[in-house]
Amino acid sequence: MSANSKNFGLRLITPADEEEVHQLLCVPEVYEYLADGLEPPRFVTREWIAASADDNDRFGGGLWGLQDCEQDALAGLVRLSDFSDSEVQLTYLLHPRYWKRLLAVRMSHTAMCHAFSRGVASTIWAGADVPNTGSVAVLRRLGMRFRRDVEYLAGPGVEYATSADEFDEARFERLLMR
Repeated sequence: MSANSKNFGLRLITPADEEEVHQLLCVPEVYEYLADGLEPPRFVTREWIAASADDNDRFGGGLWGLQDCEQDALAGLVRLSDFSDSEVQLTYLLHPRYWKRLLAVRMSHTAMCHAFSRGVASTIWAGADVPNTGSVAVLRRLGMRFRRDVEYLAGPGVEYATSADEFDEARFERLLMR
């Protein structure tokens, strides 16, 4: 089932969103892979928001919240970070009640369109734990290609990447960025 575009949009996260972001990061299905199975302490949320503000100032990256406009709820997060050598890291997470609706794909695609259209990066990459088959499927659906195997603290992982030249901007409908 796909999600109606009018019901969801991306908005830049600010320090005022700390509580809502922290609650999302503390959902067990979210931190299972994002934080190696450990519920993140509050300071991690603050650091993530602060680093994302710096990323936005430096290169137009940052942290956006997927807003469910019908429920007035934060449904997910997508982040462009770690700008170096024209490469940007994509990170995304979604509350489990929104899984299986293409929302992780669409919010990631929208952030990637933002980065590539502004000339922010020549390559966007993302990583996933090997057991996180849902996340690996998102990366493939985005048109990203396998880049390499990696070893995380919690076990084996993979990285996928795409270049500006390979990226298909029309592959999915973009969400509104507010």
